[in-house]
Amino acid sequence: MVTPSNDVFKTSDTALAAYLISEGLSTPEIQYPNGNGRAYFIFPIANFDIQKFVADYDTARASGNIVLFFNAYQTLLRRIKERY
Repeated sequence: MVTPSNDVFKTSDTALAAYLISEGLSTPEIQYPNGNGRAYFIFPIANFDIQKFVADYDTARASGNIVLFFNAYQTLLRRIKERY
C-alpha cells in the first residue's frame, strides 16, 4: 500500500521503504494502526521526488547500492520485531 499526501509518504512495503532509505530519505516513523500487526512506514517528503523513486521501484528500474538497501531492510525488520 502506497499513500502520498502533501507532506508525508506512507507505505506498508518494507522493501520499498528500505529502497527509499538507501536513496537518501531519512529513517521513517513506523506506525501500527488498529493493532493488526501491519507496519506502515511514514516518510517526510520535503525535497525528494518520491513518486519517481516509487515508479522506478515498481517498474524494476530502481538502481542503487545493494549494501545500503540490505542494511536498511534488516534495520526496518529489526525495528518491527522489537515492537512485538
